[in-house]
Amino acid sequence: MKVETTWGTIQIDLLDGKVSGCSLPFLSGPPEVPFAVIKNNQASAFVTALLAGKKAKPPALAKLHGTDFQQQVWKGIAAIPFGQTKTYSELAQAMGRPNAVRAVGSACGKNPVPLFIPCHRIVGSNGGLGGFSCGLPWKELLLSLEKSR
Repeated sequence: MKVETTWGTIQIDLLDGKVSGCSLPFLSGPPEVPFAVIKNNQASAFVTALLAGKKAKPPALAKLHGTDFQQQVWKGIAAIPFGQTKTYSELAQAMGRPNAVRAVGSACGKNPVPLFIPCHRIVGSNGGLGGFSCGLPWKELLLSLEKSR
């Protein structure tokens, strides 16, 4: 499935009807035009709602490939409610691994479905955004969409 936006094409991969991958176009800096969905012929209702800043139930995910630690991080991220954030440190502590802050950040970067396991909700303890595998403009957009509702 593809969702065409003013920032590029979002690709959503399915395996047996379940989401198995999601790719956002990488943005190294602020885009020149405001964000808007141009065409989403086959996009899931979830992605359409998310990009409109609305809370929606995510679709079923295929079994994602990752280490046990990465799976644990992704599960922790998925439990963060819409419109809320946690720090990398808070997530590491919640997992019982308080010294694994950098490993949590690395696992966030390996998330194969960033719109569906909302790693944009993980932020730095200093109030900064931290990182985002598809570029910080996406993280800023997703957080602002969730906070505006």
